[in-house]
Amino acid sequence: MPDFVKPAYIVLLLFFVVPGSIGGIFATNRGRNVIGWSLLCAVFPIFLLAIYFKKPIREVEGKFKRCGACHEYIPWKDETCKYCSAPQPPRG
Repeated sequence: MPDFVKPAYIVLLLFFVVPGSIGGIFATNRGRNVIGWSLLCAVFPIFLLAIYFKKPIREVEGKFKRCGACHEYIPWKDETCKYCSAPQPPRG
């Protein structure tokens, strides 16, 4: 492989594959469409911020659970809801 081709692969990796992979991981952790968010983040890396700050759309085992009182999604290990201060039953 010629030397002048290698930097193009590095640029491709840094600007498309890495943001797409990170976007897919964030989407998985928030219960969202992995393929759609991966492609969106690969083409437009600014959407990494959008998926990072988006609330989950469903419970994700080990990541987010739903508060029994106010039905907001909170981190799995929280013992009280940050929205309504209701105590949460332990999840195992």
